[in-house]
Amino acid sequence: MASSFGSRLEDSVKKTVAGNPVVVYSKTWCSYSSEVKTLFKKLGEEPLVIELDELGPQGPQLQKVLERLTGQHTVPNVFIDTLKLYRKGELEHLLSKANAKSSQA
Repeated sequence: MASSFGSRLEDSVKKTVAGNPVVVYSKTWCSYSSEVKTLFKKLGEEPLVIELDELGPQGPQLQKVLERLTGQHTVPNVFIDTLKLYRKGELEHLLSKANAKSSQA
């Protein structure tokens, strides 16, 4: 039964990530998560934010699924659909605003 529940959660994560250009799995008290959410706000992006510590017992289960999918057991766990952003012509702009783009481009 638990594996069925885990695979349902995994499917839910995959659907959530596929359906949104930017998804942040976070915890309200985590300073790293706060920094990431502030950064996106500064960039004018409104990611879908899922606060694991506000989901009750499902939060830790979801975090285990994220760890299984990504190998990362901490938050923030950020998913960005880079291809979708590129096709919409937004990726370079976002990278430029974040100073991540090389000045030798």
